[in-house]
Amino acid sequence: MAVLSAGCHAFDVLAPRLAVLGLLALGCHASVQGDAKANTNGEADAELDAEVQKERAVAAPEGMKPDAQPASEASTDSKKPLLGARSDLTLVPADVAGQCSCLRVALGPANLGAFRWAAETPAVDDQTQLALALTSAGSGCKDPKGSQGASYWGYGRKGDDVVVYIENGVQGRPLAQGAIIPKPFGQGQVYMAPAKKGVIYGKAADGKGRCKIGNPGVTRTIPVTPDEMGAGAGGPAGDATSDEDLLTGR
Repeated sequence: MAVLSAGCHAFDVLAPRLAVLGLLALGCHASVQGDAKANTNGEADAELDAEVQKERAVAAPEGMKPDAQPASEASTDSKKPLLGARSDLTLVPADVAGQCSCLRVALGPANLGAFRWAAETPAVDDQTQLALALTSAGSGCKDPKGSQGASYWGYGRKGDDVVVYIENGVQGRPLAQGAIIPKPFGQGQVYMAPAKKGVIYGKAADGKGRCKIGNPGVTRTIPVTPDEMGAGAGGPAGDATSDEDLLTGR
């Protein structure tokens, strides 16, 4: 009986410890599985982004490069978010009139009511940055063959103005419907324009020239920096709404 009692006592002492070790093992296993899944998703996202950029580089209008990558993370040396496409920003179409040809656009501070953020609203610098969201949904236009709708391509500066270029969305990758762009200097304005001929989105409502969106908020007096020049400083040679187009109405 003494041996049996000693054995039971040993089990009573070891049982809680074994239970704790079991829980730790399960926790570690879940953590490894979660990390493995996160790493797999991250690699897939990186591969998709690389493929998107490869396709855009091949199809880029002459003299222009698209934004390098979606800017979903803040800069490491500043509170300001990076300039460029935002995968976490979309437009609430009902809150915006169709001011451009086949396109609805909202422009303003990050907390604008027409914006829908999938995550936390970024701390956009109202002195030098503007948030922009767009969609061709509800515009009344039929998407061209092969197009999944309007998609942000990049931006370029023309003097004090900022021109946002729109491309046809491609099947197999998400539409880019949001971006953070540099605020135009002084009395400069933000315009929308097709990235190349054949794109129906982004001209003025009458189909002639670029579509003026405006420049809401305070007047910018801070000089423009080189990293704000964007995809096409001076505009692409293949810009569907070149100066000649603006004059002729093509």
